[in-house]
Amino acid sequence: MAVLDWLLDSDPAIRWQVLRDLSHETADVVAAERARVAIEGWGARLLALQGEDGQWAGGACFPARSFNWRDENQGQPWTSTLPTLQLLRDFGVDPCSDRVRRAVARVKEYCRWEHAGQPFFSGEVEPCINGRTVTLGTYFDQDVDGVVARLLRFALPSFGAHARSPPRRP
Repeated sequence: MAVLDWLLDSDPAIRWQVLRDLSHETADVVAAERARVAIEGWGARLLALQGEDGQWAGGACFPARSFNWRDENQGQPWTSTLPTLQLLRDFGVDPCSDRVRRAVARVKEYCRWEHAGQPFFSGEVEPCINGRTVTLGTYFDQDVDGVVARLLRFALPSFGAHARSPPRRP
């Protein structure tokens, strides 16, 4: 089996990118395959795991049941809302699909940061988390202007992120 055939015999999250970048298919073919990311395979599975509270694993950055992952001597569990939305973006899920719009609307309405209960797309105090929030908000067509302004306020003239960060959470 050729490598290209092997890649095409995979999840829509991979297949649409292979069609675009390696097979050089038409835009219509690529778009049709990309649309499948939200309705089958890995993307659909992730979307199905969103809780009624609009979150994945019950938390914005940390899963609810593993908030003390450091004390439990575990690595960061990458199953909460922030990393799940990042995966969906990396998979190329179409942000305009109805299913994705509904999921993002639930995040916007219900998901709050662990730091002080800030709404998800309003960001929180950690610059690296806020940078990721800006990326997601931009991709999923959410207003993140306030987060961008906060990042710029605390950035060095060379745009180094952490030198003038706001106070860290306890």
